[in-house]
Amino acid sequence: MRIELVKRIMMVSLALLIACGSLLVPVDMKKALASDEFDVLRVKYVNMLTSSSTYSLTDVDNAARIDQITDTAQDHWDTMNTDVNRTKLWNEYPISAGAYPESTTYSYRYLVDMAIAYRTYGSPLMGDAGLKAAIIDGLDWLHGRIYYSGATTGGSNWWYWQIGNPLALNDVVALMYDDLSQTQIDENIAAVNYFQNNINMTGANLMWEIQVCTIAAILAKNNVPTGISIADARDGMSDFLPYVTNGDGFYTDGSFIQHTRLAYTGGYGTSLLSSLAKIMYLLDGSTWEVTDANFANIYQWIYDSFEPLVYKGNLMDTVRGREISRYKNQDNVASGGVVSALIYLSYLAPGTDAAAFRSIVKGWLQADPNKNYYNGVSMWLLTEAKNILNDTAIVPRAEQLKYQQFASMDRVVQVRPGYGFNVGMSSDRIMNYESINSENRNIWHVGDGMTTLYNNDVTQFNENFWPTVNNYRLPGTTVLSGVPQESEMGKSAWVGGTDILGLYGVTGMEYHALGESATVPDKTLTAKKSWFMFDDEIVALGSDINSTDGVTTETIVENRKINSAGDNTLTVNGTAKSTTLGWAETMSGTNYIHLGGNVSGSDIGYYFPEGSTIKGLREARTGKWYDLNTNKGSYTTTNYTHNYMTLWFDHGVNPTNGTYSYVLLPNKTSTAVASYSTSPNIIVLENSSEAQAVKETGLNITGINFWQDARKTVDGVTSDSKSSVMTRETANDFEVSVSDPTQDNVGNIYIEVAKSAKNLISKDDAVTILQYSPTIKFKVNVKESAGKAFKVKLGLTGTQTANPSPIPLPIPYEAESLPVHVMTDSIVVYSDANTSGGKKLGLNHSAAADYTEFSLDVTQAGKYNILGRIMKVSNNSIIQLSVNGVNVGSPVDGFWTTSETFKDALFGTYTFSYPGSYLFRVTTTGKNASATGYRLQMDYFTLTPLPVDGAITVDNTDYGFFTDSAWATKTSPATGYYGPNYREDGTSAADATKWAKWVPTIPVSGNYDIYMRWPSGTTRPDAAPLEITYNGGIDTSKTVNQTVYGSTWMLIGNYPLTAGFSNEVKLLATDAGNTFADAIKFVPTFANNVERTSGGTATTSDDNAPNETVDKAFDDTANTKWLANATTGWLQYQFASFNAYAVKKYTLTSANDYSTRDPKNWTLYGSHDGNNWTSLDVQTNQTFVSRKLKKEYTITNNIAYEYYKLDVTLNNGHSYTQLAELELID
Repeated sequence: MRIELVKRIMMVSLALLIACGSLLVPVDMKKALASDEFDVLRVKYVNMLTSSSTYSLTDVDNAARIDQITDTAQDHWDTMNTDVNRTKLWNEYPISAGAYPESTTYSYRYLVDMAIAYRTYGSPLMGDAGLKAAIIDGLDWLHGRIYYSGATTGGSNWWYWQIGNPLALNDVVALMYDDLSQTQIDENIAAVNYFQNNINMTGANLMWEIQVCTIAAILAKNNVPTGISIADARDGMSDFLPYVTNGDGFYTDGSFIQHTRLAYTGGYGTSLLSSLAKIMYLLDGSTWEVTDANFANIYQWIYDSFEPLVYKGNLMDTVRGREISRYKNQDNVASGGVVSALIYLSYLAPGTDAAAFRSIVKGWLQADPNKNYYNGVSMWLLTEAKNILNDTAIVPRAEQLKYQQFASMDRVVQVRPGYGFNVGMSSDRIMNYESINSENRNIWHVGDGMTTLYNNDVTQFNENFWPTVNNYRLPGTTVLSGVPQESEMGKSAWVGGTDILGLYGVTGMEYHALGESATVPDKTLTAKKSWFMFDDEIVALGSDINSTDGVTTETIVENRKINSAGDNTLTVNGTAKSTTLGWAETMSGTNYIHLGGNVSGSDIGYYFPEGSTIKGLREARTGKWYDLNTNKGSYTTTNYTHNYMTLWFDHGVNPTNGTYSYVLLPNKTSTAVASYSTSPNIIVLENSSEAQAVKETGLNITGINFWQDARKTVDGVTSDSKSSVMTRETANDFEVSVSDPTQDNVGNIYIEVAKSAKNLISKDDAVTILQYSPTIKFKVNVKESAGKAFKVKLGLTGTQTANPSPIPLPIPYEAESLPVHVMTDSIVVYSDANTSGGKKLGLNHSAAADYTEFSLDVTQAGKYNILGRIMKVSNNSIIQLSVNGVNVGSPVDGFWTTSETFKDALFGTYTFSYPGSYLFRVTTTGKNASATGYRLQMDYFTLTPLPVDGAITVDNTDYGFFTDSAWATKTSPATGYYGPNYREDGTSAADATKWAKWVPTIPVSGNYDIYMRWPSGTTRPDAAPLEITYNGGIDTSKTVNQTVYGSTWMLIGNYPLTAGFSNEVKLLATDAGNTFADAIKFVPTFANNVERTSGGTATTSDDNAPNETVDKAFDDTANTKWLANATTGWLQYQFASFNAYAVKKYTLTSANDYSTRDPKNWTLYGSHDGNNWTSLDVQTNQTFVSRKLKKEYTITNNIAYEYYKLDVTLNNGHSYTQLAELELID
């Protein structure tokens, strides 16, 4: 049966025969007479599998592809078993109902290959009667023996029965349709419908279901079971066209996930796109055309999900799952499905997108010298691809320079001129690698920080890279030498990063080594790893490298496939190393290395900022695909050999707090690398367990990874949470980008930058500006942000924007609305008219130690009483509150038998040192003997300010303020109110029914001065009555004249108050005029002469960062100091939580050196708003006779001010002014 080299002559003869109509294929006349829209679609589909028109048979590429099609079909035909007693069609694929399901699929695929040749114009096998008979014989044999309606399934993999077999079987039936009887068609489609009878999967599996059902319904003319018609299949696409936020599918950040936890853009994602585009193209213009509104998302997938991951036609391996172990699907071939999809979509997309898609195809095909795409595609797609390449009007797509963080799948890509850089990572969300079905058995470290650098060496990661590279030493990874690990989820949430300008970025991962298998305990090796991607360099930092595994730990800098001779030049510190295979050396004091590339534009430089000890190895390695993959059809047993250059850090056995740092310099010559090493553009700012940070001096860009949920400052940038931060400064603006790489933070990240800004240029909605000057402060709401980067851009020139008003605390924090960070049990929201917001939250704890942890955004630093309203139920438990892991107060029993529907529990007092998101954990510690369970129902939390001295302020917005009815909330026309607003009774007449009251939470019994404050305004009462409830009764003798002393704290009197909630001040609206309700302050008189500078905000005219800043003047130690680079300067202090104090004396403490820097002349001012100042004290000709000397100054002042300022108008003769401490005492 072998047809030899007469094929070329036969091609021309076949063309003539077709043109003359002499080659006739028998046709079922009944089917021909029933021509309809189904037949139109079937013919269109067959043309997609073959070609819709003739093409040049003398074209080299066409002829080569026809030869491939013919040879493949001929080989299958020649090796096909034809014996009547056969048990399999091909010897390599045994057929059994109980096993080997993949053999059935591969057998059908062989028949597809044969049928394509039978239908391919130009093939000597086109219309061959013997081939036709063999195809139909094989089809009938498979149907009669293994794949028919009602057949029993077997084997361990459902995919072959439900997807693999029907995909191939549909193609055989479509291609052979005119040669099959109606009975053969019906029986085979019935088999498809039996095994694939619903559309309910996810991701690519769902799309394959849709393709199977669509083609089967076309072939059966919609005579199919309910639920799998053409319309049903088309509508099934609507399930994955929208973006997803979890599970399988496409994400807005460009990620694609399959199997819930695998980065799979280049495998299942490509299959989904290719199949989807094929079916959309097929149905276009038909009754069943796709019209879903989310159809346009597909075009965006191209730009966001696929184009960044294909470099010069190579689809990056970190997103290809187990497919990287398949010898027929290396990275240069893997992009073929995307190319095919782009060709289909170019006929469907709007003009701009269609042009872009053709441009992308042309760019990728031109970059591939071997035109690998031409192998394995239909003649129609080959013709389309060649038309695009030959169309001079289509401009090949240029490299799309960008940085993209695929946060949802733990991948990152940067594309710069001449190279692309990719990092594969893993987390507690994403697996490190995939190994199932005997595939990918030992490529262990793809998701452990593997870095792949793509450049003009387009064959670097194909041509049998994976079976020959040392998979224990993949570049970028920190590993235990020679130790494999299981395929599983990572152990850390900290994996992600952020970017600036969409061009530069920082990413990182907290790595924990896993065990060799699921039955082996995890290893102890840990490392913190970061990559900083700038304009022409990539900085890699590692810290906190620890292990007790008893094995050498290594960080792999490079493992590059070198040329066939293995003699690429390696230059270390200017000295060329041996080019002999087998060379190995430990190189101490290494400052830089240069590795010559395999082709022009593929050199790589390596700079080591710390002068490191690097090990090098030049070796030949031999391996076969069978070592990686033993799944049928996915391997060869051929041995391949390639040469490699490997460079690595040896951290030794059981390292403690190990570190590394190196810089990749893509495409730089040896001279350029040497020059860079003497004058690098980067500064490593920190490489510790707390943070890793690098500054690129040329770009003026800084990247920082903050590893801990703790306040940390690096290079003037402070973050209070685990975060990735980048900054960029120009002469006119300052930009910051922030992300939550853990994706666990349900609250806010607070950022402070030690510089001032003039105004806001732009910001994302999640960013809230807190302050422009003297430092920049903002917070970012990262709840459910999925690792997204949030940007804010501030102006450094122009008109100064006033700082926003401080954000008041929520009153109250409704429990049902609080974000839950983590919990051991479920929660449920109930409606309850007795609660503050009509709802309450049930914590379904079931035993002691169960907990629910909330995130509360505490916008004002200070010391607070923490209260919670607990609703009455019979199964409330005993609970302990903790804040950021610290217990607050003692356990509270939530059970009671009295009639109250709720009780307010004072959990205790906690000092919130800085504004930020704090974790409130409610832990069940036990239950009352009479309680029926361990649950809890909560209404809300409240925080009531408690400054250091115990003073308590209750504003009209605070918990503890009540009115008889809804008094109007106002911000005008009155002025000078305390907090964000004030309340007004709504009438200028006397009203005996209206009242407002303030109920403080008193922590300690004792005597308190009670102050009252109201705003300045008109038409107010001059004798508004008060009722003061205290420990001793009710005082009704006091009135307040609200026509005067507005915006001032007025002393009402001194009263003994009892700890708890039994004290109150009630204001009555029984006097004529608009009655204002603003704030009451309770100041303990058992705490006299209190120094007040704690927890507030300090600002200054100038200071000397980072160590001699204004906060050092208020840190209660004379061992630090504030220093201004001038002979004058001022310090300003705003008390925490809007508090105001009548300062009676103040102290100044001289600094450690240079008495000439001491203040000589100054004025102390007080202010209510920070803008309008009242002079309180003036001093001249002051001297300090010794260092760290404290001097006290007494003043006459009875007004409580929120702000105080010390303005030094002259020092004692130095060019700098300094002060160790400023104390304000009332």
